[in-house]
Parts: sequence; C-alpha cells; structure tokens
Amino acid sequence: MNNSGIRDTARALHISINAVIRVLKNSNRDG
Repeated sequence: MNNSGIRDTARALHISINAVIRVLKNSNRDG
C-alpha cells in the first residue's frame, strides 16, 4: 500500500464520518 492509497482511505473515512455526524444532527433537529 502506498501513501496515496492511505491518503485516499483516510479521506473516504473522513467523509463518511462527516456524513454520519450530519445525519445525526439532522435527526436531533427533527427530534
């Protein structure tokens, strides 16, 4: 695995975490 692969994986994880947080905030707002 090269550095670019690790960087892409980290970016994907970061985006996924942001998406989850966004959904949680939206559900709390609707709550």
